[in-house]
Amino acid sequence: MIRTGIGVDIGGTHIASAAVELDTGHIIENTYNEILIDSAASPCRFLADLTNVISTSLEFTQGGIAGFSLAFPGPFDYDKGISKINGLSKLDTLFGVNIKQYLKSQLAIGKETSIEFINDAEAFALGEYYYGKAMGFKNVLAITVGTGFGSTFIQNDSVKKSGKGIPDGGFLYNQPFNKSFADDYFSTRWFENTWFSKTSSHIKGVKEIFDLANAGDRDAKNLFEQFGRHLADFLTPWIKSSQTECLVIGGSISKAWKHFFHHLKVQFLLKGVNIQIKQSDYEKYPALTGAAKYLDLRQVSAPKELRKTTQFLAPTSKTTTKKGEYDIYPGFKIEENSIQEGYVGLADWISKYKQVIIDGYVGVFWEDIKDNLSKEFDQKGLKVIWHEIDAALLSTESIDQMIKPWLGSDDPIFGLRCELPLIDFFNKNLINAIKPDSKTDINIVIGTGAALSNWDAPLVYFDIPKNELQFRMRAKTIWNLGAIEPGEPKPMYKRFYFVDWPVLNKHKKNLIPDIQIIVDDQRPAFPIWTEGDVLRKALLEMSHNLFRVRPWFEPGVWGGTWMKKNIKGLSQTVPNYAWSFEMIVPENGLLLEDNGKILEVSFDMLMYAQHHNVLGEAADRFGFEFPIRFDYLDTFDGGNLSIQCHPKETYIKEQFGEQFTQDETYYILDTKDDAQVYLGFQESIQPQDFRKELEKSFKESTEVDIQKYVQAYPANKHDLFLIPNCTIHGSGKNNLVLEISSTPYIFTFKLYDWVRLDLDGNPRPMNIKRGFENLDFSRKGEKVGQELISKPYLLEKGEDWELFHLPTHPEHFYDVYRYHFIHELDIETKNQCHVLMLVEGSSIIIETENGLSQRFNYAETFVIPAAAQSYKIINESNELAMLVKAFVKSEKC
Repeated sequence: MIRTGIGVDIGGTHIASAAVELDTGHIIENTYNEILIDSAASPCRFLADLTNVISTSLEFTQGGIAGFSLAFPGPFDYDKGISKINGLSKLDTLFGVNIKQYLKSQLAIGKETSIEFINDAEAFALGEYYYGKAMGFKNVLAITVGTGFGSTFIQNDSVKKSGKGIPDGGFLYNQPFNKSFADDYFSTRWFENTWFSKTSSHIKGVKEIFDLANAGDRDAKNLFEQFGRHLADFLTPWIKSSQTECLVIGGSISKAWKHFFHHLKVQFLLKGVNIQIKQSDYEKYPALTGAAKYLDLRQVSAPKELRKTTQFLAPTSKTTTKKGEYDIYPGFKIEENSIQEGYVGLADWISKYKQVIIDGYVGVFWEDIKDNLSKEFDQKGLKVIWHEIDAALLSTESIDQMIKPWLGSDDPIFGLRCELPLIDFFNKNLINAIKPDSKTDINIVIGTGAALSNWDAPLVYFDIPKNELQFRMRAKTIWNLGAIEPGEPKPMYKRFYFVDWPVLNKHKKNLIPDIQIIVDDQRPAFPIWTEGDVLRKALLEMSHNLFRVRPWFEPGVWGGTWMKKNIKGLSQTVPNYAWSFEMIVPENGLLLEDNGKILEVSFDMLMYAQHHNVLGEAADRFGFEFPIRFDYLDTFDGGNLSIQCHPKETYIKEQFGEQFTQDETYYILDTKDDAQVYLGFQESIQPQDFRKELEKSFKESTEVDIQKYVQAYPANKHDLFLIPNCTIHGSGKNNLVLEISSTPYIFTFKLYDWVRLDLDGNPRPMNIKRGFENLDFSRKGEKVGQELISKPYLLEKGEDWELFHLPTHPEHFYDVYRYHFIHELDIETKNQCHVLMLVEGSSIIIETENGLSQRFNYAETFVIPAAAQSYKIINESNELAMLVKAFVKSEKC
C-alpha cells in the first residue's frame, strides 16, 4: 500500500500543494496545484485560497492519507499552527490567526488525520535530505538564500537545533558577520543595497542583477563573486565545527549558481573546507516533499491523562445531602433554568455576534474549547477565524527574566507576590496587530488575556477551580502563564502562587463587570455556563445573606482517617486525607446551583464584586482579601505534623509580599488515644544547641528527641491552642484539628519532620534558616500554658443558650466565640463578617434577615457576611449544639 501525505508550501507570493508518496518523495500525478496570492490579502481571503489549493490536491488523491503538512515561513508557532508574522510586509494580516483550527474545520477531517506545520527552511532541508541532492549523506547543512537567509542542520536523520557547531535553533541568519548579521549579507537586501551603493540605481530583487551578469556586466558579476566569497567566509567555521559533509543551497539567489558557485568553492578550499556543494533542484519541489516527509518524522505524543489524581471530578449535577451529613458540594441556589450545559447552547449564543472575546484563567484547556465549539459552528455552516492572544506574548526568555525578582532565589517553595499587570506579559504593538476580519462569519480572539485586545465584542470567561488546576498541573497537561511547556509540579505551583494567580486575579477583577457569559471549565468537553448578569446577581445575594465554599481534600504524609471515614462521597483510593481546604480564598470555589445543576466560580470573584458587603468594617483594612481561613488537619491514625513556625508580619511582607501574616489557632474538633499538640519551647531551651541538632538531623537523617526542646500538651475535644506567628508548634497524631487562622497558608517553615519522605518518596524540604530568623524563644516554659492555650469564659447567657469567649492572643487580629444552645439563637453581625462551624450537634438551619434559609451540618464551614445584618440559628435536634464563630476584632475596641 502506498503511503501518502499532502505537502503544502506557503511563501510570500504563492501557495503550492501536492500529494506525495512518503517512501519515494514522488509527487502523485495531477495532484500538484499552485496559485499566486496577494501577500497583503485579508485572513479570510488567504484561508479560502489555502483551503482551495489543498482541497484540489486532495480531490485527485486516491485512498487515505497520513495527514497534511504545511511548510510556513517564520516566525510561526509550528506546534499550534498560529502565525506570528508581523512587520515583514508579507502575510502580516495573518498575525495571531490559528490556521490549524481553520483547516480542521474546513477540510472536514477526522481526529486520526493530523495537520502539521514545519518551518519552510526545515521542509526544504528534509526534502533534499530524503529525496534530493543530499541523499546518502549523514551530516547536511541546507540553506536558502532569497528574501531572507534560512538554515537547517540535519545529522543522522534528525534535524538538529543545538549541539557542537550548531547555533541556537539551528538559525544562522542572526549570527554576526562583518559589521552586521548574516541575514544582511545573504539575502536580496544585500544585493539591492550594495548595487545602489556602487551604481546609485535602484533595483528590486536579484533577477535584474542576474540578467545583467548574464549579459556580461562586470559590476553584476563582481557582486555575485563577492557574494560567493562572503558565503564561504561565513559558513566555514560552522561547517568545520559541525562536521558537515554536504551543503545544499536553495532559494531565489541560488538560480544565479553559475555566477557565484566557482568563487564559493575556491574560497572554501582556501580555508581548508572540501565538502560536496549542491544546488537544489526546484523542479522536484523539495519544500513540498520535505513537508510531507515530516508526517513520518514528527513525534506523536501518547495521550495523557488530563488530571493526576484519584479524586472525583465534580458532578454536573448533585443530589440532596441527607440531614446531618457533610455536603462536599454545597450550592447557593439561583433562579431556575439559568445554568446551561454543553457546547451546543454556547455556540448558539456566540453565533449571534460577528466578534467575540473568549478570555479565561491559566490552566484552561483552550484546544478542547476550540475543537468543540468548531464542531458546532461547522454544523451551522459558519466560517470562524480564531485569533490567538498568545501570539502577542513576550518570548519565554523575556517573561522568565521579567518575573525573576518575584520567584526569588533557588528556594523551592517561596517567592514574592507579583505586582505586575497582565499587559506587561505581552507586546502591546502585537496585540494591536490582532484584528478581526469583517469578511468572515465570526471572529473569536481567545486565550488568557484575550480581553486585552480591546475588541468591541461580548466577553466570555472560562474559569477553573484551583483544585482542578493543580490536578492538571500534576498531570503536566497545563503550564504556567507565558511558558511553552509544563515543568515539574512544585516549581510550577510556586510560579502559579507568586506570579500567575496574583497577575490573573487582578485581570479577572477588572473583567467581572463586563463578563457576559461565565463558563466552568473543570469538565472537559462539557462546559457549564450562565450569563454574567446571573453571576453578578448571585454574588450580590450571597453578600447579603450567607454562603459556603466548596471544600476540597488532599492526602499528605502525616494524613489520617477521620475524614475518609466520616465524610461521604470522597474517593477511598487515596492513602489518607491530611487536609480539607474548608475555606481559603486562593484555593476554594463557590458553587451556584440550579435544580441540581452546579457551576463553580472562584471565591475571589465574590470578594472582587462585593467585598464591602462581605467584610463590613474590616473591608477598608483587608480590601479584597478575605482575612480568615478554616481548614482541617487530620492526623487520626496518621502521624505528627512537622515541627514548624510561621513568619513575623514584617518578614512576610518584606520577603513574600503578603499583606498580613500567618497567625493560627488549633481548635480540636475530635481526638483519641492520648493525642497531644506540640507548642512552645521547654524552659531550658538553648537555641544554638537546638539548631545544631536540627541541622544534623536534616543532613544525616537522624532522629531528634523533640520533647527535649519543645513542650507537648494533651489535646482534648474543643480545646483551642493559640499559635501567633513565630511560635514553634505542630499537631501530634490522632487529632482532627480545625485551623482557625488568618488566610496565608503556605508560609510554614518546617524545622523537623520526623525523618520521613513525602508521598512520592522524596525528602521534604526544611526551612531551618528561615525558621530561626523568626522563632520567638521567649515562648517557653509555664508562659506557654498561660498565654497560648485559650481559657474560655462565659460572656452571656439566656434561657437555653450560653455564649463563651475563647480569647485569642493579642497578636491575632481575629477572635473566637462559641455558642452552646438547645433551640434557637438570634445574632446580629454588627457590621462584621462571621465565619462559623457547627462543632457539636447534627444540623442547624440559618435564616437570614433578608429571607434566605439554608441547612448546615456538623463540621461544615459557612459564612454570614456583614451585610446580612442579623440571622436566626435553629437547632434541628433537642440535643446540645455548639457553634464556633470567628470574626475580625473591631479596631474600635
